[in-house]
Amino acid sequence: MPVLWAAFIFSAWWVATQPLPWHGVLAMVLTTGTVGGFCINLGHELGHKNTALERWLAKLVLAPTAYGHFFIEHNRGHHRDVATPADPASSRMGESIHHFVLREMPGAARRAWALEKDRLARQHLPLLSWHNEILQPALITALLWAGLALWLGVAILPFLLAASFWANFQLTSANYVEHYGLLRRKDASGHYEPCRPQHSWNSNHVFSNWALFHLQRHSDHHAHPLRRYQSLRHFDEVPQLPIGYFGMFTLAYVPPLWRRVMDPRLLAQVGRDAAHINIDPRQRAAIVRKYGLRDLG
Repeated sequence: MPVLWAAFIFSAWWVATQPLPWHGVLAMVLTTGTVGGFCINLGHELGHKNTALERWLAKLVLAPTAYGHFFIEHNRGHHRDVATPADPASSRMGESIHHFVLREMPGAARRAWALEKDRLARQHLPLLSWHNEILQPALITALLWAGLALWLGVAILPFLLAASFWANFQLTSANYVEHYGLLRRKDASGHYEPCRPQHSWNSNHVFSNWALFHLQRHSDHHAHPLRRYQSLRHFDEVPQLPIGYFGMFTLAYVPPLWRRVMDPRLLAQVGRDAAHINIDPRQRAAIVRKYGLRDLG
């Protein structure tokens, strides 16, 4: 966590003090955003733990890119609603990553606030108070960005915004590939079945494992969210991505290529019944026709 904070602050100082051309600034946005993406991934690992120290470290490491609400949204929202149409962080078959980000980012923020508002109301605590676990990292973000603006000048704020968006988009990219098109079924009472290993895409590649705290051993993570990353297991029988996460991100940024690779893999995994697929409603009719899916409505 201290290394990531130092890298973020150093990047801002470098951009503010060096005579960089526009493409140099762009390179720094992408580099700093990548550092911020590692912040979010570390915050994800720490945020699932029970100790007060680790949970506060999660908030601190999410703060530089202004994504502290992820601490609430992921643990109490995504893990509850994963692989259902109600989850803004589960991508749908036929949904491009460009449409997904427009649904996921604001949807995650709204769900985080709703969850925290409900928690505080049940505890008879005010929404706008230090007890609010969204406002806690938000205040840290405000102090950090204000301090950088006072030190380096307000012209650094557009850089911070751009780098933070790219950092947060790395989370969007991970969310996009982790549950694409997979759907939990409803039982006779109308409730969704428990999240099972077949509701996550997995990728057991060495570099991704080293870089992302075994994030891509995703089925075991959803089954045991408190399990520390080094203990997450790989299973051959769960849905498998063809390459590691960074390669899958690149595929996702080219939607025709993504669909060519992933749609047949998805259908091979879940079958050709549209009722068993989380499909983008806007694309449903076209997908049913294209792949000859069985669709009862």
